[in-house]
Amino acid sequence: MAINRTSLSSQSIQTNTDSVIEIVYTRPDVNSVLQTPEVPGKLLGFYNGSTGFVELYVIDKSGLRYLPV
Repeated sequence: MAINRTSLSSQSIQTNTDSVIEIVYTRPDVNSVLQTPEVPGKLLGFYNGSTGFVELYVIDKSGLRYLPV
C-alpha cells in the first residue's frame, strides 16, 4: 500500500461562491469602518503565526464592519 502526498489548492471566491472562507494576509481591524461595503455574512480567516491558529471574522449585516467569530 502506498502513501500519497495530499494536495491543497484554492480557488478565487469570485470563481467559486458556494461556501468559502477568504484567507487574508493581514488581521482585519474590528475597530474600523470599511470604506466600501462588503457582502454581509462573508467569512474571512487570518492565520496568526504567533499562536498557530486561524482567526475567523465575519462581515456584519451592514457590510461595513468585521466581527470576530
